[in-house]
Amino acid sequence: MCALTLDDVRLVRCRSVLTPASGYLYAFSHTLNPYIGCAFGDGGCGVYCYVAESPIGIYAGQPWGTWLSAKTNAAEALRRDLGRIADRGGVRVFMSSATDPYQPAEARLRITRSVLEVLREQPIGLLVVQTRSPLVERDFDLLAEMPSAWISMTVETDDDAVRRALTPACPGIGRRLAAMRLARERGIRVQAAVSPALPHSTERFVELLAGAADRVVVDTFAGDGAHGGRTRRRPLPRRYAELGWGDWRDSSAAERLYAALCERMGAARVGWSCEGFNAVAEQARASAGCGGMLLGRS
Repeated sequence: MCALTLDDVRLVRCRSVLTPASGYLYAFSHTLNPYIGCAFGDGGCGVYCYVAESPIGIYAGQPWGTWLSAKTNAAEALRRDLGRIADRGGVRVFMSSATDPYQPAEARLRITRSVLEVLREQPIGLLVVQTRSPLVERDFDLLAEMPSAWISMTVETDDDAVRRALTPACPGIGRRLAAMRLARERGIRVQAAVSPALPHSTERFVELLAGAADRVVVDTFAGDGAHGGRTRRRPLPRRYAELGWGDWRDSSAAERLYAALCERMGAARVGWSCEGFNAVAEQARASAGCGGMLLGRS
């Protein structure tokens, strides 16, 4: 298993940090990636990570999960980017689309935190922070002061044995759920991203998610941006076969989970795949002139 140290991280500077969103994240205006690459290691989600099969991963010249570049001037670049935008209320940012903003290196580099400090000073219409790391707890003080912010925590299963079998270097499921509950206690809105849905116990998973999240998005490996094509090129199909988990393309368990969540939480608080991820951005755009977000707690 690979474990990067700060000495292995490449420090880079960027001219801009906001990238116009398109495709899968069609309802967002921008994506923001404080890092390039992934340092969770080859025991992380690289077994199925779609980014590894994107140009970022393919042309890196190194195996996915073994390298990381950090945008050291991300906060400075963000101030510059926002300065060019007249209506910041229309800015809807997904952070991050091609990395985890809470890489292990973030504990010391604090680049993501510097970005959040800028966004607290210069509010935007929506910020969705996508991560699988409880390190996000460190920044609850900032996020709690940002009414437009959501934490979207990746939780692919309720079974930590499944997590260890596929992504042993990633934080434990219980630890992620605890971070989500703590965020809600601090008044921060929380989305659970079951993305992709891995083997789980439907009834137990529903209760855990309902107790930790304001809304849930369920996705399958088809949500990799290429209808499963990118996942097919990862080690995931072979691992599924080795573990005796059946056909990795079978979406029936995810569909059952989605239906059970809709019944438990209400359909308005549960989303499916691409449309589910974009729902908060659609709502933010629609409510921009109504004085507040439409999606919240019930």
